[in-house]
Amino acid sequence: MSGLSTALTQALSGLVVSQSQTAVVSRNITRASDEDYTRKILGLTTDFAGNARAANISRVVEQRLTDAVSSSKTTMSGQQVMSDALQTLATTIGDVEADGSIAWGIGQLQVALTDYENTPGSTTMANNAVAVAGRLAQSLNDASAIVSDLRQEADSGIAASVSNSNRILAEIEEINTQITGAGSDSGTIAELLDKRDAAIKRLSEEMGVRMVQRPNNGIAIYTDSGVTLFDVKARPITFSATPSLTPGSPGNAVYIDGVQVTGAGAPMPLRQGRIVAQTEVRDTLTTSYQSQLDEVARGLIEQFAEKDQSAVPSLPDATGLFSYTGSPAVPTGGTVYPGLASQIRINAAFDPTQGGNATLLRDGGSNGAAYVYNTDGVSGFQDRLTALVSGLDSNSSFDAAAGLDPNVTLKTFASLSAGWVEQKRSEADRKLETVEASYQRATDALAKKSGVNIDEEMATLLNLEKSYQASAKIMATVDSMMATLMGIVR
Repeated sequence: MSGLSTALTQALSGLVVSQSQTAVVSRNITRASDEDYTRKILGLTTDFAGNARAANISRVVEQRLTDAVSSSKTTMSGQQVMSDALQTLATTIGDVEADGSIAWGIGQLQVALTDYENTPGSTTMANNAVAVAGRLAQSLNDASAIVSDLRQEADSGIAASVSNSNRILAEIEEINTQITGAGSDSGTIAELLDKRDAAIKRLSEEMGVRMVQRPNNGIAIYTDSGVTLFDVKARPITFSATPSLTPGSPGNAVYIDGVQVTGAGAPMPLRQGRIVAQTEVRDTLTTSYQSQLDEVARGLIEQFAEKDQSAVPSLPDATGLFSYTGSPAVPTGGTVYPGLASQIRINAAFDPTQGGNATLLRDGGSNGAAYVYNTDGVSGFQDRLTALVSGLDSNSSFDAAAGLDPNVTLKTFASLSAGWVEQKRSEADRKLETVEASYQRATDALAKKSGVNIDEEMATLLNLEKSYQASAKIMATVDSMMATLMGIVR
């Protein structure tokens, strides 16, 4: 009789274990499409009497692969920011030989000046040259506006990333507290660990992070440069957005628990992630391109400036066809004037649409009698136009801080600027493709190790069903035998 009782107890324990295993496998199948879910396994043990018992629920986790996915996510999110920014800047250049690009506009201005030089008495040619110059100035204004907007968007993006990071760290703190306080409830702990890992993965999009295990399933999180982000408590990340960034002015830095992590002078700068990329867009990429645009604008103002034509010149050069907010003073040669590309305009004195006279382009004198080139008022006067045309073919001095050859023609400088943007865009796109492939490989490897394979889970489910049926059959058999014995005893 005792043997039958033991068999019944063991069969009953088998049924309970099968039910528990089935519940875990069913949950695996249900969550198979969730990329943040890890496969769960119910551990088994036996008691002193040999009965099966369910033990802890554990996760199938490969930490090295998890870290690889997080690192790839960090790199990819930052590279995406750079690629998007350069795609935006590329809209300002087009094809250097096509309508709309700045280099093309300079070439068209030279053609218009040559046409006017060939027929210096033509008011139509004069008006056309001024109109072409106006479109060139407008293209510089438009390009500068795009750069300014992109820079402002990057600053706002940093603010959004900082806010998001603080929210995620607060979430991690809450989850971590639940984990360390969950005691022996392995099922709850396993689910919370998944949730915490998912939050860390989202955090890794904003900045590079490194996780360190602490007792009782706790963790500490550090940036890729070693600054503490979380250790029992979340550390505050602070940043003050700038409502209106002016050309040449630096944006504010990001701080973690009072430690500067972006910008010049940061002792422990972040290395990767969205925040790093947005800072680079705001403080390096856009400022360099803005400087190049400003140097093109300065070159145009300088090329078309009027000089004192007196026998003994004593007056400074003054802005001619192209003007800006500092006119009539001509910007210092070879030196970047921040924001000049946004200020360059056609001098109203030359513009017929503003009541001006386009023939001043031939004769000079917009700044007074001392600046008149065509002193005899001859309609066939060509000297000033010839000088302007040849000037566009002559090398000029540009500020080396713009990052391009500082001793080339104005059109070549504009072409080099377009090439600079295009090269960086192409490099960014190639890097993005590479890091996307790396992320996909890491994700696939992690999915194979920690993810749910529905075919395998269904096979396990079928085996559990057979085990359940076997235990149930044993119970039915034992029940029948016990009923027979009871009948004999009566």
